[in-house]
Amino acid sequence: MLPLLKFTKMGFKAIKYEFVEIQVASGATAQRYAFPDLPKLRYTALQAITAYTTNTLTSCPSGNVIAPLAVLKTAYLVLYSNERQDLYRIPYLELNRIQNSSNDSFVRSLWEASNQKITWDKSYIELSATPTFAANCSFAFGVYYA
Repeated sequence: MLPLLKFTKMGFKAIKYEFVEIQVASGATAQRYAFPDLPKLRYTALQAITAYTTNTLTSCPSGNVIAPLAVLKTAYLVLYSNERQDLYRIPYLELNRIQNSSNDSFVRSLWEASNQKITWDKSYIELSATPTFAANCSFAFGVYYA
């Protein structure tokens, strides 16, 4: 007779968290937007990341609104690790885990990493279409790290 196995899923436990935004100026038409200098995230290990939409947050700490949903649907996250684009073109909305009353795309679980050392100043958001931003806005992320 085989022994009875008990499976327990361990939940993610955050050690540290940083709200990060990539600010975009009104009238911008670029297809690539880099992360700003993030001193608190230097020499840290990425544990998980989440993204926010206009229907989740009304504004960022900078006062900017979140980029329009139509733009977020064309956005991909590229993260540099080990001097390579190890995490390449992750769809922005795949990182949105908050279900709200709107029709935003979302996933139910937190996007977890494997403690990679991310080079944030080389990482960026890439858009598959060329929008013109009518107002200042931001791409907003929650970064869990150790």
